[in-house]
This record gives sequence, C-alpha cells and structure tokens, in this order.
Amino acid sequence: MAKLRTGIEELDKLIGGGIESGSRNILYGIPGTGKTVFAMQFLWQGLKEGETVAFDVMDKPFPRLRTYFKSFGWDIEPYEKSGKFIAIQAFPHFEPYPKDPRVLYFGLDDFQEMKRIDRMLSEKEVTRFAAGDFSEQLFSLYDLKYMDPVEDWTINWCHFDNIANIDIMTAATQKDVATQRATDLDLNKAHNILYFRFNEQECRREMRIAKMEGSYHPLEWVPFRITGSGIEIQ
Repeated sequence: MAKLRTGIEELDKLIGGGIESGSRNILYGIPGTGKTVFAMQFLWQGLKEGETVAFDVMDKPFPRLRTYFKSFGWDIEPYEKSGKFIAIQAFPHFEPYPKDPRVLYFGLDDFQEMKRIDRMLSEKEVTRFAAGDFSEQLFSLYDLKYMDPVEDWTINWCHFDNIANIDIMTAATQKDVATQRATDLDLNKAHNILYFRFNEQECRREMRIAKMEGSYHPLEWVPFRITGSGIEIQ
C-alpha cells in the first residue's frame, strides 16, 4: 500500500511518510482540538497531488465547510466543479431548506444505499475519504448488529479499493454503556488511531499517535498549532 502524505510535514516524518492507502483511520478527541482541520488538510494535500477526494459532512451544511476550507487558503470549489472533490451528506435533506446541487444525500441507516455510494466513489477513483465530525454517541443510537457489518464493509471497501478513510469522532463528555460499546467497536476495528486533546496546563493543542499499523512512531503527546495555513507540529 502507498503512503499518502498528510500535508503536515513533521507528522509524515513521524509515521514513515504518511497515512497508508486502504486504511481505516479515526481522529478522536473533544471539540476544538484540531480533528476537522487535520482531515481537511489531508484532503487538500490529495487535491494538490492530483487525487480525487470525498468528504461526508454528516449533518452539517456543506457551504460552511467550503468557507472553513477557504479560511486556510484552500479553495475547493474549482475541484468540486471538476469532479475532484465530492461532497456527501449522510443525513436526509432538511426541509424546507434548499438542497445543495453538488451534494449527494443519503440516510445513515440505509446500508444498501451507503454501499452504493461507496462503490460510486470507488468508480470515480477516490483515494481519500473523510467523514464527520460526529459525536461518538451517534453510533450508540444504532444496534450493534447493524453497526458491526457496516464497520466490516467499510474496512473491506477501504482495503480493496485503496481508499484512506478518516472518521472524525468527537468524544462525549458523558458515556453510557451503549456509547462505550459503540466506540469500542469503532476503535477496535480501526487500523490507525490519533487522539487529540487540549493541554490546559500548557495552553496548547496536542495529538498522540496511539496506533499506526506498519510504522514505528512515538507514543508521547505531540504539540501542534493551527495556523492560517493549517496544522504545524511544534
């Protein structure tokens, strides 16, 4: 499997060149710790390298994400028009607000439709896919008998179609048993896991590479900052 550069040069050095294609990745942490910026930067790096990428914004209005990208100098609209950036929303369209003509809508609970869209992304030769952010409590709303095959499908889809999949998971402040079980399922099946936190004592954001299959990496928390051009390791 090829290594895909994240766009964060110092991080790529720590993990042997980048994130492996065909891998299932989870970015986990509380809100405001840099998870979404990481995913956006990863997709932007792919666009710069001529790849086709996709983003599932879940329940967020996609125009806000376009603006968020632009705030870092990353203008994705030309890539949308050329078909290099594909936008998905894994929630039904919210009436009475207008549909975004560039967004593919589907229901998260429709497994067959999910598989159809995944295969469509493969046919369009997508190499990088990000989804979220979503609260870890979201998946606790679904029966594990439903989520288990969804996770298995995602892992196989990524592997056989050489797609690096990143899920942006927001940590819940309180967890019941159902939430913990759903999170355990997600984390246990991931190939790679990065934790994000805000170090109150040092007043800085930090990430930790908890798991990165096939690479030697540090286990300590790595400080970083979010600049006008994205994430930079300090």
